[in-house]
Amino acid sequence: MQSTARTPLRITPLPRPGRRVTERRQNRTNRTADALELALSGAVERAGIDVVLIADDRGMIVSHSQTDLDLEMLAAITPIVARGRAKASIKRNGAQREFGVKSIRVFDETLHVAALGGDASARALGLMQAVTAARRILA
Repeated sequence: MQSTARTPLRITPLPRPGRRVTERRQNRTNRTADALELALSGAVERAGIDVVLIADDRGMIVSHSQTDLDLEMLAAITPIVARGRAKASIKRNGAQREFGVKSIRVFDETLHVAALGGDASARALGLMQAVTAARRILA
């Protein structure tokens, strides 16, 4: 006769009566475009970088963080930089700004998430947060 070990069933505890659930996000929306912009803007703010944008494989803007900057040209080069065919040399107010890009697949589309400005670790953090948000919101 074989002995079978049983794994205990674990159930997450229910909230206690009278205890409020704290929502970590300050701004919420049910609209995908607004949610993506809020998430990208939050990544920019937390990382202390200039801007985050998402471009499609043709270099068209899908979404971006809140900014007054014209991002059309930056979006146009994003897929080229993502493919490793060019290195971006970008100046803002006369100062050299570094540019990082990460490509993701959402359904059958390739999207390129780009971060501009900040030091290397801040840019990597902002890019990682933006990629995570994009995958969560667009999936």
